Amino acid sequence: MKKELVSETLRVKKIKRSDVERMYLLFSEYYDNHTLQTFEHDLFEKDHVILLRDKKNNELQGFSTLLRVPLKKLGKKVIGVYSGDTVVRKDYWGSPVLGITFLKYLWKLKVKSPGTPVYWFLISKGYKTYLLMAKNFSIYYPRYDQETPSEYKRLMDEFYSSKFKENYESETGLITFEGHACALKHNVSDITSDLLTEPRIAFFQQQNPKWADGQELTCIAKMTFWMPFKYALKKTFKVSTK
Repeated sequence: MKKELVSETLRVKKIKRSDVERMYLLFSEYYDNHTLQTFEHDLFEKDHVILLRDKKNNELQGFSTLLRVPLKKLGKKVIGVYSGDTVVRKDYWGSPVLGITFLKYLWKLKVKSPGTPVYWFLISKGYKTYLLMAKNFSIYYPRYDQETPSEYKRLMDEFYSSKFKENYESETGLITFEGHACALKHNVSDITSDLLTEPRIAFFQQQNPKWADGQELTCIAKMTFWMPFKYALKKTFKVSTK
């Protein structure tokens, strides 16, 4: 029987202690080199969290944390959203619920301020996170088929250099931590030779060759007003052609 998820988006300060503990257990299933203290520090600096629960038994099976980022582009205010820790239990990989919920989150921000650009900032130490962006956003960087425009590079440098200080390298777009960085467990999301035939995965591997050691590739994507409609159309077309 196919397992289904339902989502809930709430302020981080309203998370139940039992959910925090469950989130850390999920995180520990897929990542090495971390502590509950560092996990909670990262969690409680965020603004919102998307919780993913099994539709049948209501057990927590995934989450993603979100931080609002104050930025300016050419002297004008823009809206930025930074994704922190994101985990979905393997039994539920392939579920569209997280992507749809996150898209709604960004779209609501866009609708409230239609004249203000909305950007998604994310760091990726695994190709699945990178593909989540590349498959669902028409405007995103870095990418294999286009150079990153200077205006996007400036936004990335402004945010990532502020948040990650000396760990961020502007030239490569990589964040490198000293010592044993939090990294994906072995065999969780390995890049095999057959996966490298996908140009976006090959690009990720090229740009972030030390991803298995916890090195992060910095990324940016732009939310547009029409994105949810394009997403729905793409899904409808895919279903109709099966």
